[in-house]
Amino acid sequence: MGKSGIAHFLEHLMFKGTPSVPDGDFSRRISRLGGQDNAYTTQDYTAYYQTIARQHLPTIMQMEADRMTHLILREGEVLSERDVIIEERRQRVDDDPAGRLDEMMQASLFLNHPYRLPVLGWEHEMHGLNRADAIAFYGRWYAPNNAVLVVAGDTTLAEVKALAERDFGPIPARPLPARARLGEPPSYAARRIVLRDPDVQQATWQRIYLAPTDREKPAQSAALDVLGEIIAGGQPAGYIAIW
Repeated sequence: MGKSGIAHFLEHLMFKGTPSVPDGDFSRRISRLGGQDNAYTTQDYTAYYQTIARQHLPTIMQMEADRMTHLILREGEVLSERDVIIEERRQRVDDDPAGRLDEMMQASLFLNHPYRLPVLGWEHEMHGLNRADAIAFYGRWYAPNNAVLVVAGDTTLAEVKALAERDFGPIPARPLPARARLGEPPSYAARRIVLRDPDVQQATWQRIYLAPTDREKPAQSAALDVLGEIIAGGQPAGYIAIW
């Protein structure tokens, strides 16, 4: 609590380098090999991904394992990147009426679950994020027993398994905090939000619903996932949006 946006902040900092891969060199090396890379953070996970020719898979696996354990964070770089994420929030949310509406609806829909918190964070809390926060989050969650490796393309299970054992196998597992799965209290009334902005010339109407998880009602949850895909082109688990 009080550190909203820390997962997304660390996502940016994961490109700041290690002893063997200097700051910014992670993406440069991939580009020189003819590949592409990026990362993103959602309400549920942070993903780092690369697209590259199969002969360079060993290099990518080694680099990902390296930054899982040997990340270097310097005070000046951390503060500079904090300015970047605050500006990102201003562009995506503060300067975008639709972004502000989405954020307010999410915060109003979930009364207890952390989904009410924006992935980018509340700006007043983002200003307080620092190097110690990033290091603490990194040390708490970035471990092989809290990660999923996905490899798709022109390779084999045997090849990927050997590389995973070579690069990730030596990294020790880390004790993880018990996962708290917070539920929502009963919803007794609909919530309505109206935002007005002089730059908006055409009204937009949006409605979102709470939906059961696959642990609560697996059959209903699966059916709603299909419905959400048909109606809205796919939505995060937990709610359906209809425009």
